[in-house]
Amino acid sequence: AEKFRQKALIYEVWSHGKDYMLVQKDYESASLTDVRALLRKHEAFESDLAAHQDRVEQIAAIAQELNELDYHNAVEINARCQKVCDQWDSFGTLTQKRRDALERAEKLRETIDQLFLEFAKRAAPFNNWMEGAMEDLQDMFIVHSIEEVQSLITAHEQFKSTLPEADSERQAILGILNEVQKITQTYSISSTASNPYTMISCKEISAKWDKMKQLIPQRDATLQEELVRQQSNERLRRQFASQANIIGPWIQRKMEEIAQSSIEISGTLEDQMNQLKQLEEVTINYKPNVDKLEGDHQLIQEALIFDNKHTNYTMEHIRVG
Repeated sequence: AEKFRQKALIYEVWSHGKDYMLVQKDYESASLTDVRALLRKHEAFESDLAAHQDRVEQIAAIAQELNELDYHNAVEINARCQKVCDQWDSFGTLTQKRRDALERAEKLRETIDQLFLEFAKRAAPFNNWMEGAMEDLQDMFIVHSIEEVQSLITAHEQFKSTLPEADSERQAILGILNEVQKITQTYSISSTASNPYTMISCKEISAKWDKMKQLIPQRDATLQEELVRQQSNERLRRQFASQANIIGPWIQRKMEEIAQSSIEISGTLEDQMNQLKQLEEVTINYKPNVDKLEGDHQLIQEALIFDNKHTNYTMEHIRVG
C-alpha cells in the first residue's frame, strides 16, 4: 500500500497542470516559428508521457494486487487508481488532439508564409513598374516638331494598352493577401505577423495605382496641347516660308538688276535716273509684302520657333536685301 501511495503521488505531482496545458490554444496567435517551437515542445512532452507509461501500469498492477489481498482500504486505493487511469486516458486523447492542432496550425502558417513570399516576389517588380510609370507620366519634354510629339503620343498609347494586363497582375497580387485573410478568418487564426519578406502593403499598391491612373488623363491633355502647339508652329513655318520663298528671289533679282544697270551705263543721265526711280517705285510698292513677312516673323519669334526646314531664307536675309 505504501508503494502504491508513493508511485501514485509521484504521478500526481507530475500530472498536475498537464491537462490545462494540453487544451491551450496558444498556437492560434503564434507565428510559423513559434508554432514549430510549440511542436518541438509537444514532442518532448510526448516522450515524457511515454516515459510515465510504466509508472501508470505499475500503479494499476499494485492496486490489483491489493484487491486480491483483500486490502482493508481497497475502496480508496481503487478510487485513486481509477482517477489515475482516467486521467492517463484523457492525456492520451488530449495529446493527440494537440498534436493534430499544432500540425494543422503549422501547415496553415506554411501556406500563409508561401503566400507572403509569392506576394513579395510579385509585388516588388510591380511596385517598381508603377513608380517608373509615374515618373514617365510626369516627365517634362521638349519637342520641336509634330513628328516628335506624335512619337511621344504613340509611346503613351502603347503604355495605355498595357494597363489591362497590369490591372490583372495588380488584382492577382492583392488576391494573394485576400487569400491570407480568408485563411485566418476560416481557421480562426487570431493574428498574423506582417509579411517578413517585404515592406510593400496592399494599401501602398492601391494608392500608387490610383495615383498613376490620375496622371494618365493629365498626360493625355498635355500631349494633345503640345500637338496643337506644334501644329500651329508648323502652320507659321509654312506661312512664312511660302512668302519668303517668293520675296527672297524677288529681292535677289532686283539687286541684280540694280547692279547690272550700274555696270552697263547707257543713255543720258536723265534716262538713268528715270530707270533708278522706276526700280525704287517698284521696290516701294513691293514693301507691303515684306512688312507682312515681318508680321509672320514676329509670330514665329513669339512662338519660340528657331528653325524652318521649308525655306533657306531668314528675316535677316530679307532685311539685308
